[in-house]
Amino acid sequence: MRSFKYLLLAAGFGLLAGCGAGGVKKDDTVDARAVKRWELLIAHKAADAYEYLTPGYRSTHPKELYAAAMSSRPVKWKKAELMDKDCPDEDTCNVRIIVDFELRIAAGIPQAVASSDVQKEKWLRIKGQWYHLPAQ
Repeated sequence: MRSFKYLLLAAGFGLLAGCGAGGVKKDDTVDARAVKRWELLIAHKAADAYEYLTPGYRSTHPKELYAAAMSSRPVKWKKAELMDKDCPDEDTCNVRIIVDFELRIAAGIPQAVASSDVQKEKWLRIKGQWYHLPAQ
């Protein structure tokens, strides 16, 4: 009888742990997807980052044009980190990402200027997946 109680207790803890996870993989959270998209841009994988954009945006903006535009920017992104997020409802989040970057200001200045900026992004959950909705 005593071992049955321990077995029941262990099963209960296992059930609670499963419920706490909610069936959501860590990389499927809005936080993780927002940072991952920037990591792809930093790694010059704009075509992969394109997949993080809303289906509606992707339907009106070809992948090749997006990838070319993002890859030809004069800025060199170095690091991205989640600053915070505000989610007014369960399917919408406004995310702020701190992005460190380098930029060459003029041909006569040999060193790139390093700085950081806060990027404000809107993310929507569509059919259970988070996507970035670009402002333009």
